[in-house]
Amino acid sequence: MIVRRVDILRCKSVLMVFLTAAMACGWCSVPAAAPPPKYPTPRITALFSHALLLNEPVYYADNLSGLDGMRLDDAAHLKSPGKAALLSLVLPGAGQTYVGAVGKSRLFYSAEAVAWVAYGGFKIWERHKEDEFQSYAAEHAGIDRDGKSDYFWQMMTYYDSRREYEIYGRAGQPERPSYPDVVGWDWQWNNQAARTEYRQLRNEAKGAARKVTFTLGALVLNRIVAAFDAYREAKSFNRKKAMGQTGTKVRLKGSPFGENPNVMVFLQRVF
Repeated sequence: MIVRRVDILRCKSVLMVFLTAAMACGWCSVPAAAPPPKYPTPRITALFSHALLLNEPVYYADNLSGLDGMRLDDAAHLKSPGKAALLSLVLPGAGQTYVGAVGKSRLFYSAEAVAWVAYGGFKIWERHKEDEFQSYAAEHAGIDRDGKSDYFWQMMTYYDSRREYEIYGRAGQPERPSYPDVVGWDWQWNNQAARTEYRQLRNEAKGAARKVTFTLGALVLNRIVAAFDAYREAKSFNRKKAMGQTGTKVRLKGSPFGENPNVMVFLQRVF
């Protein structure tokens, strides 16, 4: 019995050596196992349909070990930085909405709305103050409001009458405009207090005009900042896309083989 067992072991050893040499020389080969399917099975098609309905890039898992997969559409959903900047230049916040930066878009929308409300309010206040000082001048200096330039209203601040302006105001500066000696142009303040009150009213109108200019500047600045930010957001969005950090990812975990086969599907949205 011992001799037979030794002979059998020797035969097995010789056979193994022979098979190893044959495989090395290419005389025979062992069929490789079929690779696991790379694409998801129909059982998780619903999850991919959900991701596609969201109009987002879809990912699939390479295997069932839970590793991150690859993108199916690489550049289909990239954002144009130029388009984003142009949208925010027209309407601050529109470029951020286009890129997907919802929080920033609300901030720029709010700033735009506040600036326009302030502009409208200051413009109405400016017109009210202009009407106030012109009506005051017509009542206390005897002039006609129609057809008067801003320079005319300014000269009424410095001189008590048209005659005083013609004598002293144009004495060293003849290029200054001359006003006719007719009713409606020939002003004469009732007293010094009336001219002082007129100056105060006119200064209030000028202050309202400065606020209107300031709000216009704020509207322009809001557009410049929003356009620059939208451009940067689009660039950042595209970089994240290239790195696979945004969109919808599907992850598979589990073991389909063995005594207790199971597969877990995870749908992840990364911003």
